[in-house]
This record gives sequence, C-alpha cells and structure tokens, in this order.
Amino acid sequence: MNLRDIKTKQKIQAIKTKDAKGNIQHFIKQQTINKHSRKVDKKEEDSVKSNPQLQATNKVSVAAKQTVIESKHRATKFIKQKHHEYKIKSDNKKPIIESGHAVQPQRISYISKAKKHVVNKVNASKIKQSTEQFVSKPIVQNTTHAIKKSLHIVKKSVSTLNTLFSFGTGLILLIVITLFIGTFSVLAQDGGSNSEIVSLSEEVIAYEDTIRKYAIEYDIEDYVSLLQAIMMQESGGKGNDPMQSSESGYNTKYPRVPNGITEAEYSIEVGVKTFSDCIKKANVKDPSDTERIYLALQGYNYGNGYIEWALTNFGGYSKYNAQLFSDNKKQELHVSGYGDPLYVDHVMRYVGITFRGGTNPNFNNLEAWVTKNPYARIGLYGQCTWFAWGRFYELYGYDPGFTGNGWDCVDELLAAHRDKFERADTPKAGAVFSGIGKNHVGIVLKVDGENITIQDGNYDGKTNTFEEAKTDWQTNTYTLSELRRRYGGIVFANPK
Repeated sequence: MNLRDIKTKQKIQAIKTKDAKGNIQHFIKQQTINKHSRKVDKKEEDSVKSNPQLQATNKVSVAAKQTVIESKHRATKFIKQKHHEYKIKSDNKKPIIESGHAVQPQRISYISKAKKHVVNKVNASKIKQSTEQFVSKPIVQNTTHAIKKSLHIVKKSVSTLNTLFSFGTGLILLIVITLFIGTFSVLAQDGGSNSEIVSLSEEVIAYEDTIRKYAIEYDIEDYVSLLQAIMMQESGGKGNDPMQSSESGYNTKYPRVPNGITEAEYSIEVGVKTFSDCIKKANVKDPSDTERIYLALQGYNYGNGYIEWALTNFGGYSKYNAQLFSDNKKQELHVSGYGDPLYVDHVMRYVGITFRGGTNPNFNNLEAWVTKNPYARIGLYGQCTWFAWGRFYELYGYDPGFTGNGWDCVDELLAAHRDKFERADTPKAGAVFSGIGKNHVGIVLKVDGENITIQDGNYDGKTNTFEEAKTDWQTNTYTLSELRRRYGGIVFANPK
C-alpha cells in the first residue's frame, strides 16, 4: 500500500528500544497499520506539533538547507573564477578537462566513498544519478544543477520523514538525513582554520631573530609569526632540521632525505626561502589574505605542485581538496600516507589571533558563518550577533558561547569561558564588546593608545540574506570616549 493512499490514522504497537543492536528491524516488525478510517482530532495534531522529536527533525532540515545553499554559493563563485578557462559547447559530452588531462579516477573514487553510506540508505538511485552528473558533465553546466537536485532530494526526504514519523520509521530517516548533511560537509569543506590557539615553545621563540633575518632577505618579513608556527608544527624548534626543509629543492648542501640537513640555521634559511616561494606561487597579497595563505601553507607541506593543482582544479585551497590530493598521491606512489591534509589547522593553532583571523572575515569558512554559527538562520542572518560570533570563531577557533542579544554577549562569553576572558572597562586586541545603552556587539581588532579599531556588522539595521550579510559590516577606529558615547556605555570581555 502506498503512503499517498493512506488517509487513515495509523496505529502503532509499542516499540521496545532497550536492545540497540536490533533496533531498526525491531521497529519495522512491530508496527502495524489500522485500516479503519478516522479523522485526527485537533488535540492530536497539537501534540504532534509539540513533539520534541519532530522539532529536532525540523532543525535538521533547516541545517541541511543552509549547507546546500552555502555549497551552491561556493560552487557559483568557483564557476565565475574559472569560466574563462573552460570553453564548453552544448553538445560536448567529453570528460571534464583539467590542466590538459581527463579527470583522474581517484577523484570519482573519493567522492563515491564520501557518499557511499548515504547512497545505501536514502533515495539511492536519485542521489547516485546526481553524483554521476556532478563528476562526468562539464563543470560550468552541471555544478549548480547537481546542487539544486540534491536540495530537491533533501526537501523530499524531509517531507517523507514528516509523513512516516507516525509509523515509527522517523528515527531511521532522521539518522539518514543527518548522514546526508555530513556528506555535504565533506564535499563543501571550508577553507577556515578552526583550531584553538597554542603557545610557541621556548625553542621556537629562541630562533625568532634567525627567522626574521632570512624573512627580510626573502621579502616575507610580515610573515615571521607564521614561519614560527611552521617551525612549531614541524619540530617544536628541536633538532638540527627545525624547519624540516631537507627535502626542499632549495637544499643544495645536504642529502634531500628526511632530516638530511644537520645545521639548524641552514634549515631555517631553506625553510624560509621555500615558504617565500609558496607565498609567491599562491599569489598571496598580504597577511590579511587568509585564503591564499592557507594555500601557501598546504603547499609547504605537500610541495609546490599542490598549489598549481589546487588553483587549476578548484581555484584555491580547501580541506576537501587537500585530502583529495593526499589520496591521489597515495594511490600514485603506492604508499600508506602522504603529507598532512590538516596541515593548515595544525600550523594556525600556533599563530596569534590578530594574524590567524585576518583583517577581514573569510566567509568561505563555513563553520564560522553557517554550520556552527547559532545565528546562521532565517531572521538572524546579518545581525550584529551573527557577525561577532563568526569573527570570534575565526580568531579563536571555538564557540564564544553567546546566543542572545548583543548587549548580553559579553556576559554570556564570560560565563562560558571564565578561564580565558575577563570583564574590563578598557579593551585589549581580540576583545568582545557589548553596548550598554544600545543593543549591539562587536570585536576589537587593535588597540593603539587611545585609538581602538573595531569590527562589527548590521549597519543597515535589518536582517539580510547571507549574500547581503557578507557586505553589511565595517572596520572603524574610534577613541574610547567616542565608543562609549556611540553605544551609551560599553563593556569588554578581554582575553586574559
């Protein structure tokens, strides 16, 4: 009997859930359908609406839509960047051509693995069809189409979930929808660094003057803190090859094998020169250009070949393509491991907040602005709270803990992270501020004597779409007295 033909109230036997191992089969076997037609009274409808399980399901569907929307945005941005490189005819049925070569089987294999658990459970044939179109047709024509089709499947799945909930299979489909969202997270990983800050070791700090010396020589003095972070990740400042640069092409004195260099200063010189080359190949504009800095960092770990590959095939760095490159190399070289796909996160945890967050927000960081941000939903996009939450997450790599109004954010941050922040009347760089007389919140980027540089959002005073919200923010410098007048009093949560 088809679900669409059922207009009767369903009668479901009690389901025993203690035996978790047999839960799905048990749910299916224990349910029966009452074929006698009866109308559902209003009280029963109200009880369904207040059902916490159904509410949880609705939250999942909203998250799914947000993830799909942002995935579509990233794909559209990529298409615009790469449009001039692809000359596609409407009748062209050849494989996607990237750098003069057909798409490698490894790419198809990787995406297939990412979707395998979803394909086996929900609308297998439709999802598989969308996947095949995504990887086999010209990218400009079909990327947006595939995402739209996936959104249609999500909507249909959620609709089916609402219908089947009373049959006892809602829990099963809820899990499937969650897995579906997880798949989109794999395919649309952001370029953000979301690890917490860790201090440099004494050994790395001791090398600061040497690092700066070669950074000046190779014209990357502005990146000294980043070079220190690289050394911290590579060796913690220990050993005779603290930059682990023995295998670099710039090593001309020692064997190009792991730890081949046995002179610490030469290791630093080679490492700095190597990273300088990565900065140039990644087209990094300045220290605020976080997206290209991530590309250069991953290139330091994988070698410069990754930078050209990522730019040609994806337009830049992402966690997804960093993993894909490693997987491809493992198959190509027949090895069990290749580099560190999470190298960017691992390095950025050693960089201070001013550098790691950049001077401008990175809206490609999905965790900061979409998937983890509690204000990332209809009715709250573009609010000052959405902007402050996202910037805090970019700077510190963890949830600030505020979910309320702007003037409550400092109190909520202090309650969540009392060990890391303290209340103050004057700010430090990296502080969160709340207005007292005006319901507002923002971030302090810099303190220079009496001048305080802040960053905040919602200048148009209304809720926006995600696209509109990305332009509705400003960076401004005021004196402390001006800030107090502007917000009718102000309080800061300063990093300790």
